[in-house]
Amino acid sequence: MSGGVVLRRCVSCRERRDRRLLWRIIRQSSDGVVLDGATTKAMGRSAYVCPSSRCIEDARRRKRLQRALRCQVSDSIYAALVERLSESHAAASEAR
Repeated sequence: MSGGVVLRRCVSCRERRDRRLLWRIIRQSSDGVVLDGATTKAMGRSAYVCPSSRCIEDARRRKRLQRALRCQVSDSIYAALVERLSESHAAASEAR
């Protein structure tokens, strides 16, 4: 394995980025739709979104996650994404 950068595409803005810079949303057969985290190494159909309010809102409004995952995505998933975004902004401002 070459150890190179693995690129994934944001479902909202369609920009290709290093997958470590994107958030992964996974459709699992057992648990439904879940967010990938540091402790979660879930398998299943997945979609990626940029950690920005614009991309999250666009994905919700245009149902881009639903299309990419081929299932319904509850509002709680979008709420969790917005919460994660606010937590990352708070952590970034504390680090300054």
